[in-house]
Amino acid sequence: MCGVAGIFHRDGRPVDRGTVAAMSAALIHRGPDGEGSWLDQSVGFAHRRLAIRDLSEAGHQPMLDASGRIAVTYNGEIYNDGELRRELERSFGFRFRGHCDTEILPYAYLAWGEAMFERLEGFFALGLWDRQERRLILARDGIGIKPLYYFEDRSDVVFASEVKGISASRREAPRIDPGALHTFLAAGHTGTRQSLFGGIKQVPPGTVMSFTAGERTERRFWRPVRAPAISRLDEAVDRLEATIQTVVESQMVSDVPLAVLQSGGIDSSLISLTLKRLGLKPPLFTAGFSEKSHDESAAAKEIAAAAGLSVSVVDGEGGEDAETALRAVVYHFDGQCADTGALGFYRLAGAVRQHCSVVLSGDGGDEFFAGYETYAATAMAESVRRIVPRGVAGMTGRLAYAAVRGDERRLPAAAQLARFALGLGEEGDRPHLQWRRLVPRFLAAKIYGREMVDVAAADPFAEYAEYYSEPHDKVLDRALVADQRFHLQSVLQKVDAMSMAHSLEVRVPILDRRVMDLAGTIDVALLNPWPKGAPKYVLRKLAERLGMPRDAAWSRKRGFNVPIAQLMRRGGLQAICDRVFNQEPDVFAPYLNPDAIRLLWKDHLDRRSDNAFALWPVLTLGIWLMGLAAPRPR
Repeated sequence: MCGVAGIFHRDGRPVDRGTVAAMSAALIHRGPDGEGSWLDQSVGFAHRRLAIRDLSEAGHQPMLDASGRIAVTYNGEIYNDGELRRELERSFGFRFRGHCDTEILPYAYLAWGEAMFERLEGFFALGLWDRQERRLILARDGIGIKPLYYFEDRSDVVFASEVKGISASRREAPRIDPGALHTFLAAGHTGTRQSLFGGIKQVPPGTVMSFTAGERTERRFWRPVRAPAISRLDEAVDRLEATIQTVVESQMVSDVPLAVLQSGGIDSSLISLTLKRLGLKPPLFTAGFSEKSHDESAAAKEIAAAAGLSVSVVDGEGGEDAETALRAVVYHFDGQCADTGALGFYRLAGAVRQHCSVVLSGDGGDEFFAGYETYAATAMAESVRRIVPRGVAGMTGRLAYAAVRGDERRLPAAAQLARFALGLGEEGDRPHLQWRRLVPRFLAAKIYGREMVDVAAADPFAEYAEYYSEPHDKVLDRALVADQRFHLQSVLQKVDAMSMAHSLEVRVPILDRRVMDLAGTIDVALLNPWPKGAPKYVLRKLAERLGMPRDAAWSRKRGFNVPIAQLMRRGGLQAICDRVFNQEPDVFAPYLNPDAIRLLWKDHLDRRSDNAFALWPVLTLGIWLMGLAAPRPR
């Protein structure tokens, strides 16, 4: 896991070495074990190394093939590199000097061109320069585990693992894009194509982009699909068991200590129980919270006992004080992700990094195996929305929203009703897109400023809706595809940014392409048979087969969240909330109305409403705009 950056001057002028060095320095947290740069007239690459495989100089980047034609700066892990290495040696006569997975990449491009990306099993974000064709290639893994941002105009292409890497190359600070902010306030992230800042975009997941002096091309080489073909439970469980075991075993490759992030849920438990089958015994780590509705440490200990593995409970509220930690969270997000679980994951990653450099995590199970309770809500809404008038639903949602008041449990009944009813109250036939909305539409109308007037009427979930509109007969198939391609991005941003803040590599077996492809072939009735069965039904059956205690295998999902309402009202975040929302809200103008933000905060503080989820992205934005975001001391 590393940081990458680069510049291509399309007009042919030479790259400035100091600019490349500045871009590299901005990404030091992603790779503290080494740095490298490579310049060739109008092209410059930088690399920050987190040494995981082949710790010798043979793993140093940027890396070139023996002829010097192809240069690569790469972030990720390729798990079938041994197989590809043997094929490249056998079929093309290439010779390798080390065993780092990076080394196969320039040779794979020489052998197969852009078709190489269909062959890679793993996750990656890379820049590749072909000196003969004078072509820059940017590519990102199929589901978007690793980020890759770029800026393009007629004279330059600039790319980096994070926005701050691109910002380090330019004198003018990027401006907030109102359309992207509209999506950010609703979803907590900006989707797969744009960033929060005008002119800076993302390489979409599963996409290879090619830049020359005069043109840009783009091709998607993979995306998740739903094509159900497996309808028998025993076949689904058998195939999942074999595939997950193959994937977990392949992801254990490492030349540094490795562990597992263990929650009380199904997904991480499958990894731990599979490791038991393989006879492997890495340590487990979990987070504990004082608020019991958020704490899963007891369940994690039960899973650890079943897997015969040791487990350490990390204080999810420990480490730096909450305000210092949140400032670091916003810094590493570049102000453009508001995942409410990030603060806890930041602390967990920091504690785990003291013991190891690589961890396996269970992310992706909810999106690919229908684990969220929102899927039951979506199925239910198909009937309810035809009976309940939209206006009645919207009014019910606003009343339920106000009724939550000071209830600080994870998701009280009134909050669930509010989300359900507000979703039904939106126009169209896609309430599923609204279940996780952070700033409800009725609040957005109150807080938006003059810069947001032109976008206020637009759908902030336009990209989400595009994926939800895929032609599937069953509503849950549409919902799964949409969540895999849009909602999952918030989770992936959180995991990447918070782990890289501490130079920790996170591997995600369930988001291996082999598992994702298999999940797409399993009938949705086996994934979530609501109302006849529990969500993630097939995974729960597999977990039982692997030895997970029955009460744990069939327990209700909690999720990895932080009690933000409590932290904002009387916990460690009250002071910074009061500063951002009450003392200095003018920083939001002209995008948001300062007086409306002040009132939203006062209603929350005085327990007239629970505005925690709506305020969270606003707080993130405010910390960024005020220049309060700061990395932890190194």
